[in-house]
Amino acid sequence: MRLIVFKSPSWRNLVLWGILIFVLLAYRENVVSVFSSKLKPIYSANVNTNMIGLSFDISWGEETAEPILIILKQEGIKATFFLSSPWAAKHEALVQRMVADGHEIGSHGNHHIDLNTLGPAEIEKEIVSAQDVLEKLSGKKINLLRAPNGAYDNKLIQVSNRLGYRVIQWSVDSLDWKRPGPDAVVNNVLNGLRPGQGAKAGDIILFHASDSAPDTVKALPRVIQSLKAREYALVPVGELLQHASSTWPPESNIPKDR
Repeated sequence: MRLIVFKSPSWRNLVLWGILIFVLLAYRENVVSVFSSKLKPIYSANVNTNMIGLSFDISWGEETAEPILIILKQEGIKATFFLSSPWAAKHEALVQRMVADGHEIGSHGNHHIDLNTLGPAEIEKEIVSAQDVLEKLSGKKINLLRAPNGAYDNKLIQVSNRLGYRVIQWSVDSLDWKRPGPDAVVNNVLNGLRPGQGAKAGDIILFHASDSAPDTVKALPRVIQSLKAREYALVPVGELLQHASSTWPPESNIPKDR
């Protein structure tokens, strides 16, 4: 009978294994990114209510945000404003007005750059830098992030989740930034970019309150009134998520204790 003898690993092998483990731990987020291909941001929510999430991005401009706030107050609507921190720092009074009116503040980052082009440490710096400014100005905990230009990858979502954020995209795009005219903006939201894709329960609508989207001010009252007539309730994204049984796509779901 042949005996099998197991040799003790050499010191060289032990050193190599030690180096490998160190690299895996030090760069674990990059390593996970390679093998995790199914991380997604939240595009919409699965709900048993008539709620629709209403959101606005602001990265620059002086003219559009205040008229939108006036419209929302007149219509009795609360929304989520995703703010870039440099804009917020220059418009402290408007940020505080948003909070006083009951709107939710989310992060649109610090520099308006594609965060998926950065490494994990740089992504964290961008998110935390914006968070420090937004929380100081608003007095609120910031836990929703909309990446500039909607650009994301596994690294961004992993870092964001670790920092306590949920990354939010949208399922209904007004395309207001293209300046197609108020009628087109209204149609994009109510009827969709393709037939049957108009706003419905669980959707998240994307508008812009930057000066790059002047059509929004004229289109918004018609959108709100039409959705009200269809018995939908427009709410901040955070409120929509509180009533969600899950989010879409399924890869966007994270443990409840996060």
